[in-house]
Amino acid sequence: MARVINKTLCKQIKNINLVEEFSDAIGVVKYLNENKVDLIFLDIHMPNFIGLDFIKTLKDPPKVIFTTTDSKFALESFEFDFIVDYLLKPIELVRFEKAIDKAQKALEAGS
Repeated sequence: MARVINKTLCKQIKNINLVEEFSDAIGVVKYLNENKVDLIFLDIHMPNFIGLDFIKTLKDPPKVIFTTTDSKFALESFEFDFIVDYLLKPIELVRFEKAIDKAQKALEAGS
């Protein structure tokens, strides 16, 4: 359901091109090893992984926006320069747009 909501929100933003979605970390790793992406939306709680542990395995991580119901990892997540935002579910469009704007500014700045 969370992926459906993210997809719906992405469709409402004209500068977002959702290229793929995954239900597990293995699929994401395979995709990222073969494709360059600017931004990923990632849940903190994934099957067999905590999102923070997962991003530590990425060699050249893209920008990340966490989407989750769990606020307890928020502070820790901002220890990573590539984490752009931390959205708590349920996500409203206005807050989603703000996160996208932050991601676009970070990408333009090259940070």
